[in-house]
Order: sequence, then structure tokens, then C-alpha cells
Amino acid sequence: MRGYCVSFWVLALLQTLTLAHPAEYSENGEVQVVQESENFLENPSYLKNAEIGTLFAQLAKDYPQLAEAYSIGRSLEDRPLHALALSAPTPEAKDGDLLRPMVKLVANIWGDETVGRQLVLYAAEFLASHYEADREVQRLLNTTEIHFLPTCNPDGFARAKVSH
Repeated sequence: MRGYCVSFWVLALLQTLTLAHPAEYSENGEVQVVQESENFLENPSYLKNAEIGTLFAQLAKDYPQLAEAYSIGRSLEDRPLHALALSAPTPEAKDGDLLRPMVKLVANIWGDETVGRQLVLYAAEFLASHYEADREVQRLLNTTEIHFLPTCNPDGFARAKVSH
């Protein structure tokens, strides 16, 4: 049961965002499949800790008005604990709005909860890349500051074994 809490909340967040859009229908009333080009879905894989740092740095570079990459420290085996903050504060709240809700999504506490780790990464990339075009994402990031910590235990993830 240990990786499921974060997975549930991230899935609920993504489901809320995707359900906010009306379905697209063809002239004859059939549902149309809408293809989205999601970077993280083009080549799905579990990212290594260094790749998480690279991804967060790239998101901060690509979306400087929304994203800030930072580290909260280092693991026992000296791996960085990468984090990302996403928010689109108004100009008057730029210096810090104490009433703005803050949310922290944390995953991979034991090291072998890989799905939760990836869901946190996918959520961060989805929100940053969809801010300009998606009103629900805009509403969320305009009113909330979200911090993503995809792995609390990069050492455990590095030691985890793949099983079939």
C-alpha cells in the first residue's frame, strides 16, 4: 500500500484536468480520438536520478515564468534530491502570497515505488507544458503553488531490482 497514496492523488489531479475538456465529436456524432504529443509518453521509461535533474532544469529553462528547479539536499549516498516548484503568481503576489495554497507531491519514499515516481514527473511536465493552452491548468497554477519531489530515496531506487 505504500506507493499508492501519491499515485491516487496524482491520477485524480490528471483526471480532473482531462475531464474538464468536452469530448470532441465528428459530424455523425462519433467520438474522435485526439492525439496529443506528450514528451514523456513518446519514449516511456523510468528516469534515473540525474535525468530527473536534467528534466527539471529543462522545464525551468523552457517555462521560466512557471517553473523553478531546486534541490532539498543530498541522500546518504550523496545523490541530489531534485525538486520542482510550479506556480504562476500574479504580479502583486510575486513577492510571496501567504494565502496562496501550497501542495507538495512526494513519491518514491522506499525506493521501489517506481510508478508513483513517474506519475509525479508526468504531472510536473504535463502542467508546465499545458499552461498556455489549457484553462484548467491555468486556473490551477494561477491559484496554487505545487512542489514536486519525485524521489525521497534515490539510493533505494538505484538499488531496486527489475522483476518479472
